[in-house]
Amino acid sequence: MEYIANAGQTYMPFRENIHVRTLPYEPLPRPEPPLPEPVLNDAAQKRGWVLNAWHQHFLPGVTAEMLDWWWANMEKGYYLWAPGSHKRFSWVREPWKHGFLRSAHMISESVGEGMPVFGGNGVQINRLDLGWFPFTDALGHVIVEGVFNGAGDFVDMTVHMWQDAPGGCVHLDAAVADPNVSEPPAFILEMLAENPDAKPVPPSATDHGEYEASRWPVFLPKLWELWHDHPDPTQSVPCDLRVERAESGDWRYSNCQKELCIRSKRQQFQGFAPGNETELLI
Repeated sequence: MEYIANAGQTYMPFRENIHVRTLPYEPLPRPEPPLPEPVLNDAAQKRGWVLNAWHQHFLPGVTAEMLDWWWANMEKGYYLWAPGSHKRFSWVREPWKHGFLRSAHMISESVGEGMPVFGGNGVQINRLDLGWFPFTDALGHVIVEGVFNGAGDFVDMTVHMWQDAPGGCVHLDAAVADPNVSEPPAFILEMLAENPDAKPVPPSATDHGEYEASRWPVFLPKLWELWHDHPDPTQSVPCDLRVERAESGDWRYSNCQKELCIRSKRQQFQGFAPGNETELLI
C-alpha cells in the first residue's frame, strides 16, 4: 500500500474551501540594518529571468537551525504556517526517502477568505540545487524551490535565505520568473479551462508571504522543541542548508561534499555506511 505523507485532515475538494477566515497579524519588523535588494546574477539575466517581488523580515525567537529543519518537515505545521489560507499539503517525493534536493511537495492555498484557491487541486513545488540560485549574493542558509510546466520548462521559483542574528534570525524571500516561458504550468491551464476569464493572483503579488513569515515566530519554536530530538530521522528529518561560495564563485551547500543535506536513514537501514560519499543523495 502506498503511503502519502501529508499535513492531515482538510476539506475536499480543495478548490471549494474558500469560506474560511485568516487570522489577524502584525507584519514582522525588518532587519537592522536592512538587507540589500537581491541582484540577479549573470546566468539569470542571460536567461531573461526577472525579479517579481522580494521581502525581508526579522524573525524573533527563530533560529536558522529551526528553519533548516522546517523545510524538510513541513507536513508537521503547514496549516499553522498560514491558518485559513493553506488548504492542502502532501509530499510528492519525501526528503527522508529521496534526499532534500530531489524532494517535492504539492500545495493548494488561497490569499484570503472568499478568494479562489491558487493552484486548484495542487501545485507541485520542486526543490532545486544551487545551480538554479539566481542571485549574486546569499545569506548563510538557502532554499530554492521551482515550478515547471508540462513541457518541462522552468516557470518560476521562490528563494528563501536566512541566517542567525541576535534574538532570532533575518530572512529574505524572493520570487523570480521566466516571462518568456512557452506555456503556463498545468494548474494554470486547468483553471483557465474551467474559466477562460480567470485571472489567477499569485501569492507573491499579495501579502501572503508577510502572513506566512509572521507565523513562524508563533509556532516554529514550539514545534521545534517537540520534535528536534526525536530519535527516528525518517519522522523528524534533519536538514542542513548552510551555503558557502566555492572557488569558482558559485554557491554550494556547505555539507554536501561530505554528507547529505538530508541524511537518509533509509539508506543506513539498507546497509549504507557513512563515509561512502558516492552513495549519497544530494
